[in-house]
Amino acid sequence: MARFTCDWIFNILVVLCDGKVVCGCADPKGERPLGHLRENKLIDIWRSAKVRQIRQELNAGFSGFCLDCGLKKNLKDGAPIPQQPVDLEILPRIFFEPTIVCNLNCFQAVCAPGAGLVATRERKFFPGEEFRLLLEEIGPGLIRLDFFNYGEPFVHPQALDMIEHIKKKYPHIYLYTSTNGLLLDEKKITRLAESGIDEVTFSVDGADQRVYGRYRQGGDFAKLLKNMAALVKEKRRLGREVPFINWRYILFKWNDSFWQMAKTKLLANKIGVDRLTWEITDHPVGAASEKYRIGSPAWKRIFYQIWDSSQIGSALKSTRYIARIKVGKKRLTGSSTQKIVLDVAVKNRGGATWITQAFSGRRWVRLGAQLHDAEKKLLELNFARAFLPRPLAGGDKAIVKLELPVVSSSGDYWLKFDMVSEGADWFEKGGSPVLWIPLNISE
Repeated sequence: MARFTCDWIFNILVVLCDGKVVCGCADPKGERPLGHLRENKLIDIWRSAKVRQIRQELNAGFSGFCLDCGLKKNLKDGAPIPQQPVDLEILPRIFFEPTIVCNLNCFQAVCAPGAGLVATRERKFFPGEEFRLLLEEIGPGLIRLDFFNYGEPFVHPQALDMIEHIKKKYPHIYLYTSTNGLLLDEKKITRLAESGIDEVTFSVDGADQRVYGRYRQGGDFAKLLKNMAALVKEKRRLGREVPFINWRYILFKWNDSFWQMAKTKLLANKIGVDRLTWEITDHPVGAASEKYRIGSPAWKRIFYQIWDSSQIGSALKSTRYIARIKVGKKRLTGSSTQKIVLDVAVKNRGGATWITQAFSGRRWVRLGAQLHDAEKKLLELNFARAFLPRPLAGGDKAIVKLELPVVSSSGDYWLKFDMVSEGADWFEKGGSPVLWIPLNISE
């Protein structure tokens, strides 16, 4: 029997616009429900016997509930089954679907108007007042809210009201949305920028109207570019690092040419987005890029530019997070009773500026050290952190003083040094080299 695991039900619930609750974004019709908000509170669904049983089964390597889901991860023969807590009190993240309705008719997409997905929902829009009550229930403990699922979120007439409410009442929540961008106008763009939303992704699969419109049928490429540029301008006017603005480009067989991708990079640089990434897909059937199929040489070349590879990787040299880290010793020694203080030389070899203050309290850059055992097995991901002495633009360098906590047990260890964009990702995930230094601790 095949064994598999999954992280979703241990970390996330998905709330559909009609109140049905599912455990992943790969259930467009809501065919594997965990519960319904008209019958139970969301936190009670999160703590329910049904959800706990699925977690227990996944910790054993198999759950019949997950057989039809494409999100599960198959385990190799002999590989250990990841073990995660079954009893979870706090719900850390939700995907929230404001509406199932979309303003575009994307080619053979499951949520296209003609695909019939709207008929699977008991209602097309999640009521604003019901949303505020939902946040009263889960908002204090929520870490992240993804304001989209199927449908275009800004079709909802109260979408911006909801976004503003989240950031006003619960500013600690990391708020993310993904949009085709066509329903935004000048006033909405200003409100969106001023709301404090953390991240906005625009789906743009081409560098001109002809190629873009092949999939995004009914879309207006020129209007979309104008709206993206306007949001960048508003963000700069406010002097904030948020919203972090992504251009996400799904690779199909008709838009994966060198020239189309090169032209996209030029446009993305001109607009000033924070990140351009490529997305690999196997849908619609027969439309996927053969050139960039998973595992191909071309795919390997752009691995750190692919959407799912990291939270900071980019196809734009001007927005990459790349570091060079140097420590003046090849080996470190210390005792089990004393801290070690190091001077670490860092250089910004990418294009993105490393900020030291942030309106959102996230995405500032710090130096980090991870503690590993003698076989380089991770012991402590957040072992040590150090602030930069000042913001560093591309090409800038600095000396950072890093204090290592006491390691109480003697023996041999490894330290892995890397930069981190707080609340986003380690630089290594975006293709930046790390520095390994052996550490010996004596009694």
